[in-house]
Amino acid sequence: MMSRRASRTRWAVAGAAVALVLAGCGDGGGTGGGAEPLQVGALFAMTGEGSFYGDVMSKGSQVAVDQVNAGGGAEGHTFELQVEDHRSGNVDAAVSAARKLLNVDGATVLLSSFTAPTVAVQPMAVDQGVLLLNGGGVGDDLVGVANLYNNRMLGKQLLPSLVSWTAQQSGAQRVATIFWNDAAGTSDNEAVKEGCRTAGCQVVAEEPHEVGATDYATQLARIRSADPDLLVIGSYGNDVGYIIQQARRLGMMVPIIGNEWTPDAAAVAGAAMEGYVAIIDRFDPAASDPEGAAFAQEYQQRFGVAPEFYAANYYDLLRFVLPDLIAMATRAGQDPTQPGVLADQMAAAVAQGHEFGTVYGETMTFNPDGTVEKPAAVFAADGAGRITPIASFDDGRIVPAGG
Repeated sequence: MMSRRASRTRWAVAGAAVALVLAGCGDGGGTGGGAEPLQVGALFAMTGEGSFYGDVMSKGSQVAVDQVNAGGGAEGHTFELQVEDHRSGNVDAAVSAARKLLNVDGATVLLSSFTAPTVAVQPMAVDQGVLLLNGGGVGDDLVGVANLYNNRMLGKQLLPSLVSWTAQQSGAQRVATIFWNDAAGTSDNEAVKEGCRTAGCQVVAEEPHEVGATDYATQLARIRSADPDLLVIGSYGNDVGYIIQQARRLGMMVPIIGNEWTPDAAAVAGAAMEGYVAIIDRFDPAASDPEGAAFAQEYQQRFGVAPEFYAANYYDLLRFVLPDLIAMATRAGQDPTQPGVLADQMAAAVAQGHEFGTVYGETMTFNPDGTVEKPAAVFAADGAGRITPIASFDDGRIVPAGG
């Protein structure tokens, strides 16, 4: 059987060859010799408390679009990316933006982010035969719904194992949770309970909070009074940094874990971030993998910062997933710009166990329920804005480095 690495290498070589052929056969125009451009819509958090995500997701997407188009397009189809703002999870804004992308811009592919906006626009995607791809949301509601595929590892895939592993490593018996009061946070809270059932620990406090809060004194005071020996965060963005910072100021020195880390949150927490442990998609911009290194180098040159895994996820969707699906449609004599074609090809690729390229150093496959199998790892943070992998995550198991 061909190894995942060998399969990926063959894909990369074949993709390069196709790009060269297309570049040689094109008429020099932006549409790769006259093929219809593919309209790609994106629903990102461009404003509001989650604007960090919209910034990096749109940048990762644009790098991929520029690379595909510079190579003559995917089977001659260049990508036209239209980004709309869901205002950091506002469902009404997401639905309005999706209508514009679908009915005015003619998008046949939608990139989405955050759980609630993605769930809200999914019925529209189904009605119009649109492929819906999420690289950022983590909620349980994103699993097992038509036309939706997630290349971000979800909370239910990661948190139970992290909670169980940490409890076993630290001997923790009393677990407290603090989490976003939305679909993503509440599903993460349920995932923590699942991990505790496996490990035999007890959840002694559960504290939801509003997205984008900066003051957690009330929730953390109640948590401290419950006397936990482990704190699990089911929140995202800068909220993670504020929670860690304020928990440490209150004298809570218990281990803190979660499934989120961003440079911005690390800057908010400062030295208090030392020792925080997160399980996330394992993107290493310094990796020796040539595709990952090349992406990181171009991103750094264009934007002045290193990419993190959210940028990498949306890059993967446009640089690897869509071109593969377009090639499949073309071989089948179908027009990938028509509604329903790419959604059908994605379903067929999943059924066949197709391995898509990625900048994560291996390949990734999607499950029939829309979840992804790709590299993930447990990282430990320091107080200087860095994270270091301390364990790998494979088939639901956490394996310590060197173990």
